[in-house]
Amino acid sequence: MFIVPASYSAESVQCLYEIIGILNLNGICCHVIFDSQASRAAVIEAAATEEHGEMRHPVLALLEMERVTSINTLLRIKSFWTDSDVAHSGVEPGSLAKALYKALTTKKHITLVGL
Repeated sequence: MFIVPASYSAESVQCLYEIIGILNLNGICCHVIFDSQASRAAVIEAAATEEHGEMRHPVLALLEMERVTSINTLLRIKSFWTDSDVAHSGVEPGSLAKALYKALTTKKHITLVGL
């Protein structure tokens, strides 16, 4: 079972992820981030907040992918998760999925295939 973190540490974002997109969701600046080693992309709040003495970025959506061939730009979708609080704030989960798709296809030239 995959456990989705509610937030990523600012250090993890800086070390493991590449920012491949920026978007505004209901007045909140967000980053689309990509980890090519783990084949994972996420939408996070750009502004980090302090949690238990550590600066962390809330995760709004996460897309897990896997390679299906030796071609690094062809990835299969394993799972897609959105924070349940996002829907309550008026942000549609579909808009988060579209933001991930757009950033992955235009910035990283990745082709996504279904489950």
